Formats: sequence, structure tokens, C-alpha cells
Amino acid sequence: MIQQNTINTKRDRKKNRYAALILCCMLLLVFVSGCSKNTLNSNKEKDNQQNKTDLPKGSVEETKDECNEHNQEIQETKEGLIEGMTLEEKAGQVLMLAFRNDSEGRSVTHMDKELEKMITTIKPGGVILFSENIEEEEQIKTFIRDLQLSSKIPMFVAVDEEGGRVSRLTGKNMDFPTLPANRYLGQEKEIGFIQETGHQLGSRMKELGFNMNMAPVADVDSNPQNPVIGDRSFGADPYKVGEMATAQALGMIETGVIPVLKHFPGHGDTSEDTHFQQVVLHHTKERMQSIELIPFQKGIDKNLPVIMTAHIMVPAYDEHYPATLSKEIVEGLLRQEMGFNGMVITDALDMAAITESWDNSQAAIKALDAGVDMLLMPPEPEKVHKEIIEAVREGRLKEERLNEAVLRILKLKEPFELMPCPLQNDK
Repeated sequence: MIQQNTINTKRDRKKNRYAALILCCMLLLVFVSGCSKNTLNSNKEKDNQQNKTDLPKGSVEETKDECNEHNQEIQETKEGLIEGMTLEEKAGQVLMLAFRNDSEGRSVTHMDKELEKMITTIKPGGVILFSENIEEEEQIKTFIRDLQLSSKIPMFVAVDEEGGRVSRLTGKNMDFPTLPANRYLGQEKEIGFIQETGHQLGSRMKELGFNMNMAPVADVDSNPQNPVIGDRSFGADPYKVGEMATAQALGMIETGVIPVLKHFPGHGDTSEDTHFQQVVLHHTKERMQSIELIPFQKGIDKNLPVIMTAHIMVPAYDEHYPATLSKEIVEGLLRQEMGFNGMVITDALDMAAITESWDNSQAAIKALDAGVDMLLMPPEPEKVHKEIIEAVREGRLKEERLNEAVLRILKLKEPFELMPCPLQNDK
């Protein structure tokens, strides 16, 4: 049962109140343990009624009432909440971890002591799961539930589920809607159908406990030799790509799943793959504005919440750093010129386009300094976590920049019911 906290409203006690709040928060309205009645049909009204979060004990409506009141308090002064967080907690919030295999090389499919130690030490803002982590429906529900129970602040729990060849939730013993590649969806003329595909993906993901999808792809399929995008794109027309990617993203949002528009500023016209090497896109700014940036601008205009950076070099904007590490691209182009105010997350930082040229900790600090808010899959996460803390203490990374990133993360978590709610018994 959830107990209503007694809140002292005096200004001079706010900081202590929020510090105490962080320490006693447990979890989360966000993992889904049931909702088995959801049938993934096109009746969105019915889906929205059935997609409410189930908690293991107590009244859902009573819980929501108390948490909504609590979250309203947080909405008024999120800066106060951040002031009550330790530097270690803030450094953890900007990390999204992956753990495909344990130290013995075995697939990680459940919470064990090794994983629990990592979560409780780093206190990450999110985790991303892969096929290695997923066996069947009850296993993944239990795994996500246990992951969330190990964290005082609810985590983003993400997965790559684009459809086509990038699908982590189909196959094995999973009953999950199978979508064709975006190239084939791009031939559909009804934009409502595309939005419904997002709704279907989101509905099923929400049932399993996921709250973030690393999709849709907003890259334009303008290079037939592209080894990494190709049929993952909705097509060669940037306006259609933007319309369809945005529609699919909005369908996910309807179900309470956070979409991630990727890969900014556009990976569609490359001939190499950033997973394996550094990639350079030699387009002018005029060309970028007329093709690559259009789908992202459409998503920004519809207030999509998250954009993922690509590790590509675009010398027209920055001759020295790839987009993920570039202040000119993240702060200058994406935020100032294009008006994006949401959360920016990197592509996976274990890709060769980053690791071959930058130390793991160096890349993490550089990305944060460039204006990125969340670091996806940093190698050596414990080391990176410590290095962020040291960088702030030594002045190599401004604490104001870290606070800004954490604030964006918390602002995104709140409307998706991922803010902490005080429980009667702390873990």
C-alpha cells in the first residue's frame, strides 16, 4: 500500500524534503504485469482503457491519485528535486545500460546479484534489452518488473522494435505483431494505417513492461549502396518519410510508449556503417536542409519527445567531431536552428565510429558537453559513471550542463508515469 507523505511546504525545508524523497522512493507505475485482455485490434479507445498499469498490490486508482498529487508537486519545482540528488545519482540518470551477457558469457535473462549490483551502484536512468535478454512473455515481464524494483527512480526500459529485420520481440516464444520493413509500409497511402502500426507495437510493448522504443527510423533512403539503413527507411521522399515516421511515433505515444526518432542528422545517404568505422557525409548545408533534415523537422513540429544522434561526420557543420559529440550539431543545429526542446540520446556508444577514435569516458564527457542528455550503451559503464562524477568535480564538465540533462530526462519521465512515487516500505 502507498502511504501519503507529509510534506512541509516551508521554503527553507524544500531541499531536505527532496533529498529525503529521493532516498525513500521505490517504484513505479510503469511496468505492466497484466493487461492480458488487450487484443491489439484497431479499437484505440478500448486499448487505451486496457493499457493502464497494474501494480502487484493495492488499488490502481488510489495509487494514481496519490502519485498524481505527488508528481504535481515535482512538476512545480523539478529543479528542487535535482538539488536533492547526489552527484552520483545525477551521473547515473544520464546512462542507459545494456547487459546482453554476464561475466561468464551467458545470456542475461533474469535479475541476479551481478546485475543488481550494477543497477544499485550506477543507478541508471534507463536500460535497453536485446534478443539475448528475451525468452518468452512471462520471463520478460518478470525481468522488467525486477529491474524496475531495483531502482529508486523509475527507468526507461527500451528495445529496438522497428519491424522488418530490426525486431527483438518476434520469434522464439513471443506472441508479438510482425511488421514488414518500413520500405514496404512506405508504399501505403493511408497515413492512418501507419499510425495504427505504431499503436499496435506500443500496445504490445506496454503489456510486456517496455516504455521506450528505439524507433521509428527517420532516415531517407537516398543511397542504394547504404549497408545499414536501406529498407529500414520509409522511402526516398523526405516529406513522406517525415509524415510516416511521425505518424508511427504518435501511434506509440497513444499507448504510453516513448518513441525515439533516429538517426539525426540523417544516415540514409551513407555508403558505410558506423557500427564498423567512421562515416563521413560530405553534403552541403543546403542539401541537408532539403533532404536529410526534413523528416526530423516534421517530428519536431509535432513535439516528438526524443531524437537519437548518429555517429556520422558532417563537415559542413563540424569538421572535427561526429554528430554525437558535436556541440555545433546538437546545440547549434538541432536545438537552436530546428527548435528541438526534447531529450537527445546517443546511438550506441560501443560502435566503432566512436570507440576507434575516442576513449570511452572521453566520448561520454564530450557527448554530454555537446548537449546530449542520455548516453546509450557506454562501454565500461562503471568507469564512465565515475568519470562523469570526476569531470564535474574537476570542472571538465559543468554541473549546470549535467543538471540540464537530468532535468530533461525527468521532464520526459513524468508524463509517462515514470516519476518516483513514495512507498510505505523502502527497499
